[in-house]
Parts: sequence; structure tokens; C-alpha cells
Amino acid sequence: MPLLTRRTAGWLLAGVVALEVAIPAVGLATTEPPRRYSWSMFVASSTEYAYTGRTADGASRALDTEALPWPQRTVHYGATVPQLLCAATPDLVAVSRTRDGAPEWEQPC
Repeated sequence: MPLLTRRTAGWLLAGVVALEVAIPAVGLATTEPPRRYSWSMFVASSTEYAYTGRTADGASRALDTEALPWPQRTVHYGATVPQLLCAATPDLVAVSRTRDGAPEWEQPC
């Protein structure tokens, strides 16, 4: 007798598919926006990112990502956003990022 029958394999597959649909559906139905979990590739998050630019004389100023093309202004990943901010503001020598108020890193322009 085989270890796993065709019928048992079918029920097991159906159970896995049901879980894969039910868990995200319950999460989306029971949470308030912005949600951290959905089927979307780019998911909104409650994490607050802020960018600060530093000039050659050492002065720093807050940078606004609203001028950046979408999706970079809403999705904060890798070195893309700092590179775009450096290109948009030529007097900067570095861009730093904070996550929920805590400094993360600084990237030279």
C-alpha cells in the first residue's frame, strides 16, 4: 500500500490552498489601514521613514520625497531613494535615512 494515496494527497493540497487563501483574507478583513500584509507587491506600512540631506558646509535639512517619481516616494528600499534625492538636490554631499525616528544609515552623494 502506498504511503500517500491520491485521495489523501488531494485533501492535503486542498487544505494548503485553503490556508493560503484564508490567512491573508482574515488579516485584510480584520486590520485597519495601513496594512502590513496583503497580496500586493508594494504594501503600505506604518513605518515612518524620513530623509535628511547634508551639505558641504555641514548644514543639514529635511528632504521631501513627494517630488520623486512614484513608487520611490512611497516605497523606501535600497539606495534608489537617496540617489534620486541627491540628483534632485545637487548641493548635497550625503543623504541619511531614519526609520521611526532612529537613524539607519547615511549615503554619500
